[in-house]
Amino acid sequence: MEQPGRGETVRAGGTPPRGRVPLPMIPAPIAFRPLTRSDFGTLSRWFSAPHVQPWWREPADLDAIEARYGPPVDGKDPTEVFVVERSGRPIGLIQRYRFADNRAWQSAMSVAGTPHNAAGIDYLIGSNDLIGIGLGPQAIGRFVEETWPRYPDIAAIVVNVDMENRRSWRALEKVGFQRAWTGELDSDDPSDAGMNHVYVLRRPGPPADPAGWSRVPRSRPPGRTA
Repeated sequence: MEQPGRGETVRAGGTPPRGRVPLPMIPAPIAFRPLTRSDFGTLSRWFSAPHVQPWWREPADLDAIEARYGPPVDGKDPTEVFVVERSGRPIGLIQRYRFADNRAWQSAMSVAGTPHNAAGIDYLIGSNDLIGIGLGPQAIGRFVEETWPRYPDIAAIVVNVDMENRRSWRALEKVGFQRAWTGELDSDDPSDAGMNHVYVLRRPGPPADPAGWSRVPRSRPPGRTA
């Protein structure tokens, strides 16, 4: 809440005091820092949260988190995992990876007509009190901006989302992602089970490699990510 003067406030949609110009609302800054083992306890709490668990279907015990996220922390897995911070407070998790580093996943996603030279992202807001206030699109948009120069050879960023997770796929649409396909993916990850929407955001400007786009026909959509 902005404070135009001592003892005076302007409520959203209200009338400012005479002679005062209401100041614009400035979103709290979003930042990303690499995941560390000291964050594993926080991940455990987030993965167990009722608003996360239905979509991010991973074990929440510390041994399972070490097995899955220890290698990226140690640089033994090319997936780049970050903690999302808002004004210094950890509020979520976001990660990115090249399809080329996981051929099985690259093949699974080709059914959606996605390019071979793409990257994927996954994300969650772990704090229940911060969902539904626009932080998802803000974090995704900022992360996308940082991913293009990080992976200069990719043609697109591709995300699969459970069809029932409307909050998540609406966040993608607000950033500019377009739905490319809907169906069941050939994946052994529990988070990918069931009907998924696949969303694509192409790199701005000419494609990095036009030949990298799959020639698999796209089916018409019917009308992990948390």
